[in-house]
Amino acid sequence: MTDLVTVGDATLRFSPPRGERIETAAGFDAHVGGPESNVAVAATTLGLDAAWLSKLPDTPLGRRVVGELRRHGVRTGVVWAGSGRASTAFVERGGAAGARTVPDRDGAAVATAAAEDLPLGVVREANTLFVSGATPARSETLLETTATLFSVAGEADTTRAFDTRFGATGLDADQARDLYDHLLDDVDVLVVDEADAEAVFGLDGDVVPAAHNLRTRYDCTTVVVTRKEYRHPTVGLHGGEIHEVSPFAVETRDPAGVHDAFVGGFLAGRQRNTSVKEALRQGAATAALKRTIVGDVVVGSPDDVAAIRDDRE
Repeated sequence: MTDLVTVGDATLRFSPPRGERIETAAGFDAHVGGPESNVAVAATTLGLDAAWLSKLPDTPLGRRVVGELRRHGVRTGVVWAGSGRASTAFVERGGAAGARTVPDRDGAAVATAAAEDLPLGVVREANTLFVSGATPARSETLLETTATLFSVAGEADTTRAFDTRFGATGLDADQARDLYDHLLDDVDVLVVDEADAEAVFGLDGDVVPAAHNLRTRYDCTTVVVTRKEYRHPTVGLHGGEIHEVSPFAVETRDPAGVHDAFVGGFLAGRQRNTSVKEALRQGAATAALKRTIVGDVVVGSPDDVAAIRDDRE
């Protein structure tokens, strides 16, 4: 069995040197990033067998995406399209005021990925399936594909995990809520940022009641609420248990992909049947490691994550 299968897009991201602007940069570094691919890399860093499924054009850019993920140890199940393109973006990094991302994803091949295009046997044989809200928001086709994937996973007793990622959907709050309502009754593990809970569901104030509200609304087994301010503790609800885990203090070199690293670390912890609290701690330590690394993904080993945890303990 595959420990973790993620399904979604991966963007080839071009960044000028740290602190420089797109308008004036003479060169750009290339990184591959996306919620599902980043989560797969984080899980692989922690020793899981992770696979990423998607649809890409059979072009140098599409092959670059696959090659980079494989270099991180992620297995890939890609449908090679004869049309469409790879998603790209130009991303300014560092602390420059007004730093921005300029996405260029229209016409991407992934938007046409139907369920029958993907290796559903991998989903059936996986321990956990993960999709973020950014994927079903891309097209009606991907919305129905995601719904089918959750149905297939449910029939096979594969744990279904979903991260709302409202800011990455490009939808307004009402549209996003409709999308979530279409999918989340079939989700076992829900990750939602505090800002998403406020903007989409109108749940402000104490995050614990907000988590209870979402767990009741969608009948999820586990709800994890990450925080707008990363220094605040992450909250997890599971059964009758409520857990709060504070972040690990590290110097931030690059905030890109930190949330995804947390999700990958948390899912890796649950895969190993640790308690929800211990999985939250592993997620927090994985996120802290990512903060020290430039790029979209966390690179290292289980020992690097353990060193962050042991330092505080």
